[in-house]
Amino acid sequence: MKRSVKTEFFKFIHSTLPSWLIFSLSLCITFIAWSITTKSNQLHIQELFKFEVAQTIRSIEQRMQEYEQVLRGGVGLFKSSDHVNRLEFHHYISNLHVEKYLTGIQGIGYAVMLKPEEKDTFVNMVRLEGFNDFSVFPEGSRDKYSSILYLEPFTARNQRAFGYDMYSEEARHTAMDIARDNGDIAYSAKVKLVQENGDDLQNGFLIYLPLYRNGAPIENISQRQKELIGYVYSPFRIDNLINGILLGDEIRRINFSIYDGHSENANNLLYAPDRIGAYLPSAYKKESKPAFYVVKTIEFPGRNWTIPFYSTSVFEKSVENNLAKLVGISGIFVSVLLLIVMLNITITGKKSMQAKAELEILIDRLKAAASAGIVGIWDWDVEKNILTWDSVMYKLYGLQKSDFEDLYEAWISRVHIDDRMHIDGEIQAALRHEREYCPEFRVLWPDSSVHYIKAVSKTTFDEIGKPIRMVGVNYDITEQKKIQMRLDKEASYDHLTHLPNRRLLNDRLKQAIAFSKRTQKNLAILFIDLDGFKSINDSHGHQVGDWLLTEVSKRIQYCLRATDTVGRLGGDEFVVVLPEIYENAKEVANKILNSLEEPFVITNNGVLHISSSIGVAIYPLDAKSQTMLMECADKAMYEAKKRGRNKVVFFDVA
Repeated sequence: MKRSVKTEFFKFIHSTLPSWLIFSLSLCITFIAWSITTKSNQLHIQELFKFEVAQTIRSIEQRMQEYEQVLRGGVGLFKSSDHVNRLEFHHYISNLHVEKYLTGIQGIGYAVMLKPEEKDTFVNMVRLEGFNDFSVFPEGSRDKYSSILYLEPFTARNQRAFGYDMYSEEARHTAMDIARDNGDIAYSAKVKLVQENGDDLQNGFLIYLPLYRNGAPIENISQRQKELIGYVYSPFRIDNLINGILLGDEIRRINFSIYDGHSENANNLLYAPDRIGAYLPSAYKKESKPAFYVVKTIEFPGRNWTIPFYSTSVFEKSVENNLAKLVGISGIFVSVLLLIVMLNITITGKKSMQAKAELEILIDRLKAAASAGIVGIWDWDVEKNILTWDSVMYKLYGLQKSDFEDLYEAWISRVHIDDRMHIDGEIQAALRHEREYCPEFRVLWPDSSVHYIKAVSKTTFDEIGKPIRMVGVNYDITEQKKIQMRLDKEASYDHLTHLPNRRLLNDRLKQAIAFSKRTQKNLAILFIDLDGFKSINDSHGHQVGDWLLTEVSKRIQYCLRATDTVGRLGGDEFVVVLPEIYENAKEVANKILNSLEEPFVITNNGVLHISSSIGVAIYPLDAKSQTMLMECADKAMYEAKKRGRNKVVFFDVA
């Protein structure tokens, strides 16, 4: 009796083995589809998070570059006059409308450097202006003094800093020395501003731009130290700055802290968003761990900011996707139904048309569950070279079933020619049992469009290690690739004119200088500033101003060769790099000058007129470093403005 039961059991297992194999395969396919859908969804959400992080960083960098340009304009004001009095400085800053267009800045000021023997005379001079209580503070004997002379807007909070010796405090002292020695912008470390009065206390920092004696030589550090007369600078209260840049929108979806320097040390914490109740790490606030986290660094002249970004519950809820759950549940459900039907067919032996129809429906449902994640399934019989695709695979390759021959060679011919050799090598490595076949590659559709595919597979070998079968899936990652390429472009190009931004321009100039060194050929750099752009922008509005900048960029590009580079520094300033050029640099500059002098026709038959001031510097005749070459071109441009604008001026060391 026992023997009979055992025999019947083995007969049952043997007779239903195909059903269990199909059930196992169905579960494997479901698991693969669920895994791929989950991973694809996570990658998509991760790309969205990275995109919002990149947008936030770009907003901060662009705003700080605009603040830097304001300081450069302030230095230009002092360079254009033998003496700038308090009223002139007030009118200049007021006309910038900084509080309207560049919210978040605490003020713009000018500080003078003083020798000990000059301090008393300076104090008396300021008191004669009507500031009877003015003094340089903190008091004490020092080798050098600085004193804040002008600071706009001259509010009650800013008046607390009037006369303050910034050079007496270490963090400010260090930044001022760096700015002086480099002849350029420098950022300070985290400080407590003198403006803080105990109400809404915030961390702060400052930006300095040195001002040297007009006409004095400043080619080296010792000359710059000798000829320094003061600084145009800006103090910032960090909460006001960040809220002014982001206007609160991004903060609700992603959040971040800012640390001064390279480490996330609590002592270096410059900014934390606890004022608006958003997510903070456990060191500051107890809240659930964010789903996404990344640490980025922003480099400024003289300082670095380390910025950990976190996703908020608002972001995480907005990107929730139940597709993976749907694929998994429906796949398991269909697999169980398929097993029941297969066992029923095997046990009863009924092979009626109705049972066949039910089986076909269930198989279609299984395929639908796989295709819900845009996942195509393929099966390659290596020995017979027969490649079997499901319907989704044809969609992924843009083909009809009749257009495809079920052979390996037919498939590899659809792979992009630049990827074909690599992918064939990956296939051969998998067949040699060296590694699994899981690459990314491009495929060319019949309409010549390019799509990106991710493949995952498993190879089966016989008892002697010979490959007999490969089974796997393909899924489309084109959208993820497009997002990545867009992020790469936005990091290097100006969003308005689509010209190289400051970062890419500096890289191109660095390459051009390296090429010039190798070939012993000169290169020219043109610093272009539009004359009268501000009045057009103010009278016609920013929309017309943005249109005009775009048209200007097109005209400049039309005047250049394919090997030349034009980039936008910000505002209405452009820089052109002309490699392998010297004698005809003036010809190119005049061509640009004349082109921009032509009228710009706007809608309703309106016409705009502008001109440009162009400064030219030659490498290595005028300067042997990238920074000094830019400074020489900038000085030549300001000289063109002094001579009446609408001119080309070459840098003259004399």
